[in-house]
Amino acid sequence: MKSYFNATCKADAVGDGTVGALVAWLEKFVNVLFPENGIEYFADNQFGRGRALQRNDRVPGAGVADDCVHHVACYVREGANEGRIIEVMLYLRGDVFKSLTWIKSFGSADECWAIARAIDAALNSIIFWNEVPELVSMADKVPRQYIWHRQTSLTEEITILSGMDKVLVSTASGLVLDDRSWEGQAYAESQATAVALDWVTVLSALKASFKLVKDAPDRLAVPDLPGYVISKRGVDVEGYYVLPPGGNPNDDRDYLGYFRDRDAAIAAARNHKACQLLVAA
Repeated sequence: MKSYFNATCKADAVGDGTVGALVAWLEKFVNVLFPENGIEYFADNQFGRGRALQRNDRVPGAGVADDCVHHVACYVREGANEGRIIEVMLYLRGDVFKSLTWIKSFGSADECWAIARAIDAALNSIIFWNEVPELVSMADKVPRQYIWHRQTSLTEEITILSGMDKVLVSTASGLVLDDRSWEGQAYAESQATAVALDWVTVLSALKASFKLVKDAPDRLAVPDLPGYVISKRGVDVEGYYVLPPGGNPNDDRDYLGYFRDRDAAIAAARNHKACQLLVAA
């Protein structure tokens, strides 16, 4: 299944928590993922009654009360005269559907359904997990001639420097779009990977010139593997070499071998350590 976004931030609501703020955010979200979409407009239900949420209404949240969201419903139907309509609705526990917005599009059926699925994924993340995808805030940091442009005005190449616990998105002239570190935090590598992947999505959508550079350490420090040297041996390679305790770093025969990534190298070292303990026993 396609992952429309990877990085999220904790938030109880989008913007001021109103329907208008969420719909405006959804429009930006869709434009990042589908920059060439055939959407004509997002409706704000200003003339809707009864089952339509108004711009100034608070977005219903998750919970067990009748006015709380039970599930999100996004689907595509044919337009009354032409094109298609992407319906975005919330089904409340009180057994009623509330229209959040509807979208007029002249895009293909496949595109419209892909947009519906992307919106469904985002709303579920926001409403049920209080996790707002970072794609929109990332895109807002990229220079554009006008705010409504879907292509960056920046001609300079952007570098996404992705490390095991950090991400730096910048240009040679000193423009910094993102600079984050998760050093010492749990799941640091997963967070860094998620942010880097979404920057690739954003910069691709905005037609920026960019490159992704992996910033891997030359030597890994693994607390449960004292004496093992897991390093790149000063060579520009993707993976790592593993030297067991007592091995000669200048003798290729003493190395356990070369492994394609850090996880494989660490696993090999742990397996070797386990075998040595069995022999000693």
